[in-house]
Parts: sequence; structure tokens; C-alpha cells
Amino acid sequence: MIEIDPVNIALEMNRELYGEDIKKLQEMAMRTRKRFFGKKMFFYTRPYVPVSVTGGDCELSCRHCDRRYLEHMEKAGGKKSLAGLLESLAKSGNNGIVLSGGSRKDGSVPTYEHAAAIKKAKKKTNLVINAHTGIVSAEQAEKLSGFLDAALTDVVGDAGTVKEILGLPYGPEDYKKTLRLLRDAGVENISPHIIVGLHHGEIRGELAALTMLREIDPDNIVIVVFIPTKGTSMEKDPPPKIEEVAKIIAIARLLYPTKNISLSCVRPGGRYRTALDREAIKSGINKIAVPSKAAYKAAEELGLEVTEIKESRCCSW
Repeated sequence: MIEIDPVNIALEMNRELYGEDIKKLQEMAMRTRKRFFGKKMFFYTRPYVPVSVTGGDCELSCRHCDRRYLEHMEKAGGKKSLAGLLESLAKSGNNGIVLSGGSRKDGSVPTYEHAAAIKKAKKKTNLVINAHTGIVSAEQAEKLSGFLDAALTDVVGDAGTVKEILGLPYGPEDYKKTLRLLRDAGVENISPHIIVGLHHGEIRGELAALTMLREIDPDNIVIVVFIPTKGTSMEKDPPPKIEEVAKIIAIARLLYPTKNISLSCVRPGGRYRTALDREAIKSGINKIAVPSKAAYKAAEELGLEVTEIKESRCCSW
């Protein structure tokens, strides 16, 4: 008897969708979006503050980042303890934070090493704790479940990209295993992040990443867009073509009609962002972080009703 692999069949169907005309895909996605979300659109104007639990250190040198993203995060260390920093951020009017930082060689972001300090801060504040997890083990997932409100896990669907860009000896199955471990450990909000164009601006494993989420039943799906970042070896690479990003978003909406799909604050700026925001909204997202003026106009033209979230919030909620 010939064995049928439903995941591979689904992936092939998604590839066929990707070959469709963008306008047709967007029309299908918008019909689906309006069916399940009506006219509601949420704009998040003040994202959570990112906090690095490793300061400026990272044991990896991912080609798209090379520690540059850590420069713009709040850092704990020295006289500034993590618990103290979190309490200070809460007093400054932040409703939540994103714990992040450099990776360990095993691919994890070591927020689990600071469980005691984070739990201490949570007892004294009402902070919502989101965290970039990286790839985690069962033991690490269990530690994270003791304080984590939402897991923001990058999911890469191409083994070549994992090896070349991230420098890790893993494949797509390891990301799926991480999501399953976090779910099994009791983390209630699983919000995988799909990084479009991570492979030098090309579309490689994005459809595979979206497909594997079917087995996890995510709470939200967040679309991140590769930014060519100054000071990295990929600074001269182009960002992904806007039409390609729009297609990935539209397919995500068709695959997950009832799920929140957000456009992350991590996306290129300038004219690119202006054009991308319009196409993303036309492709079926229902949340967008740090929207451009063009996003407001596009929502109005499509008859969507925008609710602005002005307090500190994350688009993974």
C-alpha cells in the first residue's frame, strides 16, 4: 500500500497557491478574513519593550543579525538586575515586555536561566511576559512555562537557511518539536514568527513553515520581514519582493482562516514599509504593529474599522 503524507500534499497545494496571481490570492484572502473577522482591524502603536537577558552577548553570529539587534534592547546586568529592570519598566507604564537576547550554541535564548528573577518581577507587577524562545529542549520548555505568557518562536522551514544564515545544525522538524514542547509544557499563547525572505531576501522555506503549523494549532501567526541590516554580512542583500510577502500573508490567511495574523514591527522602513503595509492589509492580516500612514488609508479604502491600541501591547495578543 502506498503511504500518503498529508503534510507533503498540503505543501504542494500551498505551492500551487503561491503560483496564483496576487490579485486573485488577495481577493480570496480578504473574503476569508471578512468572513471570520468582519471589518475589525487592530493597529498597535506602542510595542512591548524588548529586554536582552544576555546584554550584548550572543554565542551565535547569525548572518542577518550579528548581534546588531541586541544594541537596541534594554539590557539587564551589572547594577541593573533583571527583576529591577522589569519592575522599573512596569512603573514607567509598560503593560508587558518581550524577553529576548543572544542565543546559546544550542539555539535557545536563555530566558529560562532567569526564571527566579522573572517570577519575582511578575509577583510585584502586572507585566505580561512574552519571550523569544529559540529552539528549546523539554527541560527548557518546562522552565519557561513557569513564567511565560506567550512564546514568540521563529520558525524556519528550510534546512539550508538554518545552516547558512543561523549557523545551526537543525532543520524544520526541530522548530516543530520546539512548538510542541512549549504547548505540552503548558504555555498558553503560542505565536510562531515566520521570517519572510530570511535567505538573502529569497523565498525558501516560508511555505513549509506555514504548513508545519497545522500540527501545532498556533494561537497567532506573526509575519516578520527580513531587514538588510547595516554592519552584517547581509546588509547589501535585498529585502523580499513585496508581492512575495503579500502572497505568503494571503496563503497564511487561507490556511488559518480563524487565526490572528499580524504584521510584525520588524520589517523594512521607508517606501518599502508604506507599500508593504497596503499589500499586507489587502492580503488578509487583522493586526499590524507600528502602522504607517498608508496602512490607515488602505484600511479606510477597504471599509475596515480600525481600533488603535495605544497602550503598551504586543501584536501577538
